[in-house]
Amino acid sequence: MQGLLWAIFSYFISPILSLLQLVILVYIVLSWLLVFGVIPRFNPTTRGLMSFCEAIINPLVRPIRKIIPPIGNFDFSLFVLILVIGFLQGYAIPTLISLVPF
Repeated sequence: MQGLLWAIFSYFISPILSLLQLVILVYIVLSWLLVFGVIPRFNPTTRGLMSFCEAIINPLVRPIRKIIPPIGNFDFSLFVLILVIGFLQGYAIPTLISLVPF
């Protein structure tokens, strides 16, 4: 059973969590580029990519934003989400899999 759980984690859950971290980093970089005027706001490609990232990120960040609201222009909830994903991927899920008795 542990072998099956490790395979599911290694081939399915871990890559999805890594892709989620990548989407968060793309969202952060794009938002910085938009704020500093490197990329024009009305570029359709940029708007499409930002809306794609927001559609994935906002449902996950909404509960964190209730606990940690944005301070000024800084939104620490994305940083907390990256830390939570890293904790799940690196420690919590592997520990739970190793605790399976059979």
